[in-house]
Amino acid sequence: MKQNEQKSMTEWNHVSSEDNIITKRIEPSRIEVLSSFTLAGISTVTTNEAERGQDGKIGMLFEKFHCQNIGKKLGVHIQEDGHYSCYFHYEQGDAGLYEVMVSVHIKEELQLQKQDMIKVFTVPTAKYAVFVTERGPIIEMIQRTWADIWQWSQQPGNNRAYTGDFEYYSKDINPEDGQAEIYISIK
Repeated sequence: MKQNEQKSMTEWNHVSSEDNIITKRIEPSRIEVLSSFTLAGISTVTTNEAERGQDGKIGMLFEKFHCQNIGKKLGVHIQEDGHYSCYFHYEQGDAGLYEVMVSVHIKEELQLQKQDMIKVFTVPTAKYAVFVTERGPIIEMIQRTWADIWQWSQQPGNNRAYTGDFEYYSKDINPEDGQAEIYISIK
């Protein structure tokens, strides 16, 4: 994945002739097919409901990943610079439990030794709807883009596969004025 200076997702307004209601239609920046690749990092299990409340775990997972220099510990095994937040093992789509892993892209032949807390997940080959966040405070931009993705996934014809979705952050991302990409696996 290469971090792109590109336009964020496409939006347009549609005016219903019946009620004069304006609806916002969200579209991904692009559709892309990716081959499988392997990630290694630390993970937790959570729900969207927990993340919206005070029981959220994702923020603490990112903090632990960076404070404990997990990416640096895997440095010799890294295939590509940058880091990922990968969502997988969905139990009921976006309504139930799922696993989230803050990670780095590693070489496939990784032999983890003395890395008890490190988890490995192979993101399967899939077709992705790619959403590019707006530039700004990265946590806020990611949350705003996910809200748009949930709206997009409710639109007719947008069928999520739930095989492994991920956020990609370039190695030099500025947390105060950054931009990231969110890859949503689709059918």
